[in-house]
Amino acid sequence: MKPTGITCLLLAACAMTVAQPRSAADTGTPQVAVTHTAAVWAIKGQKTSVDLDASNLAIAVHNGPVVWKTVPSSAQDMLVSLDGDEFRVRLADAGQTHVEPYATGFKTGVKIVLDGFRGTGLRDPGAPLGLRLVFTMCLEGTDEDLVFEAMANERGTSVKELNWPPAMDGREVDYTLISSTLLPRNWPKPYHPIIRSAGEHSIIQSHLIESWSMSWWGFLKGDSAMMVIVETPDDAAYTFHHPAGGPTSMGPSWRAQLGHFGYLRRLRMAFLPHGNYVDLAKRYRRYAIDSGLFVSLRDKIAQRPIVASLIGAPFAGASVLRNKKPGSVNYDTRNPESNRRLTTFAQNIDRLREFKSQGFEHMNISVSGWLNQGYDRQTPDALPPPPEAGGWDGMKALFDACRELGYTCWLHDQYRDYYLDAPSWNPEFAVHDEDAVRAPDAFPGTRFKHDWKDGYIPLMDNWDGGAQGYLNNGFMLGHVMKNYAVMFAHGIHPQGSYQDVFGYIPPDQDFNPDHPSTRTDSMNARAAVFRWVAHHLGIVGTEAGSDWVVPYVDYTTQRFNRGSNTGTDPDHEDAVPIPLYELVYHDAVVTAATPNNLRSFLYGNAPQAGYGRSDADLGQIRRLAALHRRIGLLEMTNHEFLDAARARERTTFADGTTVTVDWRNNTVEIKPDL
Repeated sequence: MKPTGITCLLLAACAMTVAQPRSAADTGTPQVAVTHTAAVWAIKGQKTSVDLDASNLAIAVHNGPVVWKTVPSSAQDMLVSLDGDEFRVRLADAGQTHVEPYATGFKTGVKIVLDGFRGTGLRDPGAPLGLRLVFTMCLEGTDEDLVFEAMANERGTSVKELNWPPAMDGREVDYTLISSTLLPRNWPKPYHPIIRSAGEHSIIQSHLIESWSMSWWGFLKGDSAMMVIVETPDDAAYTFHHPAGGPTSMGPSWRAQLGHFGYLRRLRMAFLPHGNYVDLAKRYRRYAIDSGLFVSLRDKIAQRPIVASLIGAPFAGASVLRNKKPGSVNYDTRNPESNRRLTTFAQNIDRLREFKSQGFEHMNISVSGWLNQGYDRQTPDALPPPPEAGGWDGMKALFDACRELGYTCWLHDQYRDYYLDAPSWNPEFAVHDEDAVRAPDAFPGTRFKHDWKDGYIPLMDNWDGGAQGYLNNGFMLGHVMKNYAVMFAHGIHPQGSYQDVFGYIPPDQDFNPDHPSTRTDSMNARAAVFRWVAHHLGIVGTEAGSDWVVPYVDYTTQRFNRGSNTGTDPDHEDAVPIPLYELVYHDAVVTAATPNNLRSFLYGNAPQAGYGRSDADLGQIRRLAALHRRIGLLEMTNHEFLDAARARERTTFADGTTVTVDWRNNTVEIKPDL
């Protein structure tokens, strides 16, 4: 049957429709071109262009008025392991380097394949390595972020550390932003992100609060800014060096997962042609919201109304028993009577009533030292409460009194420290290191001289309870449920739990072959404890609070830098503190901090009144509580230094409230007045 004229017209129209090209603007495909001349590959977008020198892997990014340059490949690029021999390898020494265009439909750039490496170790120098590295580097999105991915195909050779993309060349960078610190290029003192004590051998790693309060860092150059957002942070770190007088060198570093590279790693660089550290914090806030890291306090209150009790009310501690174990590092042999301090439950009730008599209608109380042997003793086996403090009846009376007074009360808990004299101690359940030879690498044992190994098990002796290991994080929730089930049976219902160290220390990995645990497993296990507390108790707190905890936690303790705790001098040994964390998360998590430090006002914290009787001025407590009552649920929108000496600084909140601190006169001005 011959087609009719109408049919022919329809077929022709369809053919024309199919043949019509779709523009990149219509499809959203990145308008990015990839070209190369000899070894230099160019990725050119509408806002950003990138040059990769394949001969040495150096990168130059042109964005706005500035060029951001990385250092070239070096001998420190990669740490590999082959047959028990560990050695460093330079990426640019690959026997085979292949670069080609790479486009996914939503990002465009290049794919880099490195192969043909040879060993540099002592056992078999020059031996071929069974190792193939695959990198991608692409411009993505309307902002044209530069997104990097890295994968290692390990064929007999394990990658223990990979430092790629290269570190930023700090010689042309004015400031480096790290954690909550502004570090000038020419800062006159040596700087390290980890608090260094005698014998310290802690390393930079993700979610160690001092060096990684959030999964990003940034750089300022003139009026421009750029940042690195680590999107796969669980096994991440960064390289860092700042000698006296600078400059600063800082770049990403990927760590092994249980001895192997394991999975695809990813980070993005975002560029602001005109911007400062506030703009970078707000860019990360957008990322945190998009990725689910950000959960607002208003949303938490909607799910658990008790969280509202944290807003505008002082925090205080009630300490029951401090009982240092003879032989522990903290035990005072010269004054043995000082090692034991008992405040009964009844005495703590009297102190809470004293707070009430001083006009504090509502307070948030964290009860510590309630464990059978006292604070930091025999965890995770906490019960029964100490008989000399009042036992079960006394503990119940304390929580009953809190409700009578209108105070919110919870327990200070510890489920990571695993003491050798705990009734449930079993080395099978303690975290195991990768080998029995090298020094232990579990934090915070690496901070102190008093750490060692028993075979594969890292141990430490620095707290009241003496020798301890670290509980495999997968066993934490079972102990939490066990302890609270017994308390519930005795009619004791705390209104929350403060999980000591969870938000401060990096995630653990356990090499025990019977129940291995990755850092990701560790974080999931801690999150499971947070979720249980939220569902069965109410308030969830933790120490300091690296930002992975924000979706689960309602409050944290302060994160002030080590040089800023006096709050009277802006020229701190820890460089220049700035409220990066608060600019991102002020309305997502409450931070309790002492009003003795004016930085608490500047950062809009809730007042921490101390333990038992207040160790802060009552007027300052009330003033900070009033400020927090006004702005505790609001975004911090700005921070600025008001003079070149940084002696005056100001924060602004979403309702227009400003807080100005004058460090020379040690004053705080709040506008509008409280």
